[in-house]
Amino acid sequence: MADLQERMSLSSSSSSSSSSSLSLSTMAIDGELWMVAEERAQEILNAIQPVFVSDKSRNEIIDYVQTLIKDRLGIEVFLFGSVPLKTYLPDGDIDLTVLTPQDKEEDLANALCSMLRAEDGGESDFHVTDVQYIPAQVKVIKCSIRNIAVDISFNQMAGLCALCFLEQVDQIFGKDHLFKRSIILIKAWCYYESRILGANTGLISTYALAVLVLHIINISYSSLSGPLAVLFKFLDYYASFDWDSYCVTVNGPVPISSLPDMPCNDAEVVLNEKFFRECIELYSVPTKAVEANGHYFPVKHFNIVDPLKHSNNLGRSVTKGNLQRIRHAFTLGARKLKDVLSVPGEAMGWKLEKFFCSSLERNGKGQRQDVEEPVVAFGTGRAEASELRGDFEGYFKSLVYGKGFHGETQHKWIPQGQGQDHTSSWDIVRWFVAGQKNDFHRRNMNGSSNSLQNMRRSRGTGTYIPEMSQQSYTERFSGKPSTVNSLPSASQSQLVKQNI
Repeated sequence: MADLQERMSLSSSSSSSSSSSLSLSTMAIDGELWMVAEERAQEILNAIQPVFVSDKSRNEIIDYVQTLIKDRLGIEVFLFGSVPLKTYLPDGDIDLTVLTPQDKEEDLANALCSMLRAEDGGESDFHVTDVQYIPAQVKVIKCSIRNIAVDISFNQMAGLCALCFLEQVDQIFGKDHLFKRSIILIKAWCYYESRILGANTGLISTYALAVLVLHIINISYSSLSGPLAVLFKFLDYYASFDWDSYCVTVNGPVPISSLPDMPCNDAEVVLNEKFFRECIELYSVPTKAVEANGHYFPVKHFNIVDPLKHSNNLGRSVTKGNLQRIRHAFTLGARKLKDVLSVPGEAMGWKLEKFFCSSLERNGKGQRQDVEEPVVAFGTGRAEASELRGDFEGYFKSLVYGKGFHGETQHKWIPQGQGQDHTSSWDIVRWFVAGQKNDFHRRNMNGSSNSLQNMRRSRGTGTYIPEMSQQSYTERFSGKPSTVNSLPSASQSQLVKQNI
């Protein structure tokens, strides 16, 4: 390792108790060995990431639930979360949300619960079991369909906003879906190896984890060769993060003492504050009247600022006791991964497999929890076909439809005049807002329903499989991010009124 001069430095940042500045440490790893390690990490990813057969299995369940509710109750059901984002694990659930007048949520929940229970033991090929209604502040119906957990909530517009936002971030970061692949790898480590994932058990929520990953890539983009590099940086950074004094934002740590004010961070980032302001304009929903103070940030033990709503603490689910568990997991994981990356040659490969031993034991033997038929096993040199690109256009349509359902009519700043290197998401947003109003009127003039079903194109909001290009491993990781500094300011944008 010492014989070669080519090295890759990974920055490791931590917050001091007296300052918000970041101290950096580096770990030098031979460049060729690092690429070997990234290739092995991708082989591990192949065993746990979404694949065509798992997409198909989940989409059949989604279509079944959507059709059932649409036919019986005449209401729309939207998909959000890790399934449409293509970052779910084989054990991950399916998140659906039903659009209904807010004063009808309770009645609809009871009706839907009865309807699903009636499906249990029926003639359908979809076996609905374990139906449970949780009448909390956020009402949720939980059930299992074909042994996959399904959560049905009501009017969860924030989930649709987060889906659009995260899909666009992935498109901008590029590098063959570096953002999504990093989420999957880190989520697998958190869930299978360290058991620190799960908001319902006082641990980290999946959206909070995505924002933690986003922050790492945003501040360290140029030094990250692949998802393993992101995992290393993630563990090293958050193991030494001062959670007692600072909260995490997408652009850097902010002292808890300064909240609700968030001073500008001087760190060099790929996605700047102007980008996130525009995302808030496009992908946020109005604060409910029942919320006492829209600017109040509820400080908890594990503080993460929602980039789309600064008063939302994404780490609020973590209990005080579990914070110590998470800290220990990060510290132990960082130390173990450094040990893995310090060994030479082939030993690094099998040590990395050992680092993910629970993930591979669960998912690497040719069976997946979410697929009935056998799949390609880990270690065979082959992989199931997969496509991580989502259907941003469909997601944005769902969001706008949902806002229209609840009577929201807003003025939106729609970016225009983008450079040729910029992500196409903004173009989709501009096209949709400019043309959807006329599309609604045309459909109504023709006597057609203006339901979401008639808004969808043939590919819908399910799995969209574009033509795949063949790239070498080096080519996949050599891409540069789209230029986000070219995003226009409000004075350069067109003011468009949505009236759906």
